[in-house]
Amino acid sequence: MTTPTVPRLDVVDPAQLTRIEAVHRGFLFQHLYAARSLLLVPGSNVTRLVVESDEDVEIVRAHHHTYVQVKSRIGKLDGGDVRDALDRFANYRASHADGSRPGSCNFVLASNAAPTPSLARRLCSAEWPADVRIDWPGGPVPADPVTPPPASDLAGALEACKDLASRLPFAALAPETLVWKLAGLVTAASSGTAPRTEHAFRAEELVDLFEQLVLQLQDFPAPPAMYRAQAGEPPLRTESRVRLVVGWSGAGKTAWVAQSSLHSTHEAAYLDIRDVPSTAISSTIARDLAARLHGASGELGRILLPGASGLEILRALDRRRAAEGRELVVVMDNVHGPVPADVAAVVGGAPGMSFVLLTHPGPAAQELAARLRITPEVLGGWTPDMIAAEVSSCGCRADAAACQALMELTGGLPLYVQNAVAIAAAEHDGDLSALCAAIASSTHSTATAQELILAQAIHRLDADARHVLGVLSLCDVPLARGELIEALDEILGAPPSVVASYLRSLRTAGMLEAFGNDRLKVHDAIRLPGRSCLAELGEEARLAAMRSLRGVLKRSMERAWEYPKLRLFLRVLAETDEIDLLIQFGTDEVFHELGLWPEIEGWLFAAAKFHQDPGARFWAMDAIAFHAMRVESPDVSTRLDAMRALVNAHGLGADERLALGMKEMNLLARHGRKVDVLRILDETAATLHESPPHQRIFRYNAAVAFFHLGEHDRAARDAISIADEYFRHLGIDPSSVMGRNPADLYAILRKSDDLIDDCKHLADCLDLFATAANANGRASGNARVHALKFYQLAQSPESLVRVGQDLVDEFVERQDFTGARRVMEDSIFPIIRDLKLAAYVVPVRAQYAVVLAYCGAFDAAESEMSRLMHYESGMDASGRAVLADQRRLIAHLRRAGRLR
Repeated sequence: MTTPTVPRLDVVDPAQLTRIEAVHRGFLFQHLYAARSLLLVPGSNVTRLVVESDEDVEIVRAHHHTYVQVKSRIGKLDGGDVRDALDRFANYRASHADGSRPGSCNFVLASNAAPTPSLARRLCSAEWPADVRIDWPGGPVPADPVTPPPASDLAGALEACKDLASRLPFAALAPETLVWKLAGLVTAASSGTAPRTEHAFRAEELVDLFEQLVLQLQDFPAPPAMYRAQAGEPPLRTESRVRLVVGWSGAGKTAWVAQSSLHSTHEAAYLDIRDVPSTAISSTIARDLAARLHGASGELGRILLPGASGLEILRALDRRRAAEGRELVVVMDNVHGPVPADVAAVVGGAPGMSFVLLTHPGPAAQELAARLRITPEVLGGWTPDMIAAEVSSCGCRADAAACQALMELTGGLPLYVQNAVAIAAAEHDGDLSALCAAIASSTHSTATAQELILAQAIHRLDADARHVLGVLSLCDVPLARGELIEALDEILGAPPSVVASYLRSLRTAGMLEAFGNDRLKVHDAIRLPGRSCLAELGEEARLAAMRSLRGVLKRSMERAWEYPKLRLFLRVLAETDEIDLLIQFGTDEVFHELGLWPEIEGWLFAAAKFHQDPGARFWAMDAIAFHAMRVESPDVSTRLDAMRALVNAHGLGADERLALGMKEMNLLARHGRKVDVLRILDETAATLHESPPHQRIFRYNAAVAFFHLGEHDRAARDAISIADEYFRHLGIDPSSVMGRNPADLYAILRKSDDLIDDCKHLADCLDLFATAANANGRASGNARVHALKFYQLAQSPESLVRVGQDLVDEFVERQDFTGARRVMEDSIFPIIRDLKLAAYVVPVRAQYAVVLAYCGAFDAAESEMSRLMHYESGMDASGRAVLADQRRLIAHLRRAGRLR
């Protein structure tokens, strides 16, 4: 398989996303070009700079007009790219010639890409207009200093602007900060937003404008040197006039505000009211805003009237700005300090201003939300991709599973992630997986910032509330309120009304999150320090809580089965020594499909070694051997030898001999030992049950063995024959599958207790047939498409992903790139997202990047591969080599152009 796998998984139409990103990259390149020209205007003879009027940028002098069309291209600039612009230039030229527009004119095509050879020849020909020039990186240097050659890409455009900004006399402000704010003003002017309804910047106002931006931005905290956006991060200004952003210390609220202010097109002011007395909050804020906004104008006296209250001054400021048509966004940080009524009064006193209020969770936040009649917002935290980037930048190592685990341990809160990565670097040789394992088992030696910061909030709870929090911290999935009350009632012996009051208090404190259908869960960031509350009560209390949770989860899954519940249930079984049930799970093929092996691996190894019942030891070893064969572990032979020793020593039955025989047969086939395979076949067949289910399973495993022996025709023939038997057993035929989605298909299947297993085995047969047919150079028809549906019905996600990847490769082989992309977006990515199959994240996304390249979306493909680069530190050499091959393939496809 090419292994050439999640785009942003919440996007419904990734193709549309790719188009949108390309459009916005072009706009941003254009706006940075305009910002660079603005920085060059002071000291020149330019009177105005206009954006997005007749052309992208227009440079106006007393008697001359320069029209600039900005082009951002992937390949070289060709004649088709400039045809429309030349036609428009001819119209402008005629308007200047007949006097409709005053003065002379010239025209510029500013491109990030050099012209093609044919266009370059046209530039030198007599037919090319003398008043039109093309500027490109490395091309002729233009004489006009306000329209310098453009950069080759966005990074270069930003660097060119930063270089100019660094020459301005504003040492206290980072040049990049000023550039981004200036680009934001260009964006606003392009839309005709007041005060630039004419899309113009006048030369005489620019120096004052630069100073105003500097004064405003110096009020804001400095953004981090490397800012990483949080999931679904909103802009600073939205349609809501008042916003309440709630998060624990370390959630990145202030960093978000600092970064967002750089890109906001609105005038903004930042006020930290942590230490402002509640009674003085209105006067402090009003006088501070007045001084910042009007201190340089000499008009403070008209605003700060003697004897005026803070709210009166605020109203005067609000009226003044409304009359000028100027909008202001006021950011108030740490609003959990003052009395909520006083904060609400400030917000109500300036109805023309917008407010962004930053606060910690707790009663003050809830009261403020109620007074202002708004819904609190939370930042989404870092995604695994962002965590991987942070890990990589710190010289540490992490695979996708470790990044997912750290996100779940920390809630993705930036400060907690950064602190955990620093501890991994200092104490675990940079291995994030080792740190996550230590934290999950509470064996880490250094307290994390998360524990230290949140411990303060937890210790403000009373003893019973901490006990409740400790119990709830054992559970990382949302459960219904009634289920939680049931568990806590059993543990605490308290009536439901008292338990419900604890749940309300924890939710008010921001430690309990609410989900749809009245389900509750402890906030991810709280679980780690919350577990210490239960540890304070001793090991017996922890085990009692685990046993109660086990019963609640079992009943909950009977009502509504969910993968996260099963995952937690397995952990609870292990913690409460329910070994026999764990062995039963371990021998179920579907269990292995769910990616749950790490949850019980250690317990099964212990059972295989120490369980008193030889049969239990055998089946524990069978589960271990099955997993070892799935991942092609080198110690499979050792596992099978141990199983055979148990069979011989204790005279185990036919089921055990069948399980052992089929595994031995397939291992021998993988090593090409045909004589031994045939011997095992005969031995196993002699002891086999006569029942059709046993016979089908045996014949399927024999077909797999023949495939590994290279007898592909026989394997394909046997596989499709067994598949036909499964079709008949299920009461359908292959034509019944066509055009039906899994839900519709399930409705027509013959129901039985073994339906899930039968669907899985049918899918296995179809998969084997397709693989064997392809190995002989033959098409597999609809076999893989049908296999996908039955794997979905069998709840076998790993097989679904694997076969889905094979189907994608099959579509690529026949150049159906749209079909390949649809399979990934509609079938594979949802499974990986919903079940968090971390082992597949990188390979599937890398394959998706290659498919994007085949579809012609080269920028999106390269962006996806760049995001995966941060996971490479946690990969082995072969995995890194595969990614390198895929990058080379994408680069080759870009050079060659889209295939169709």
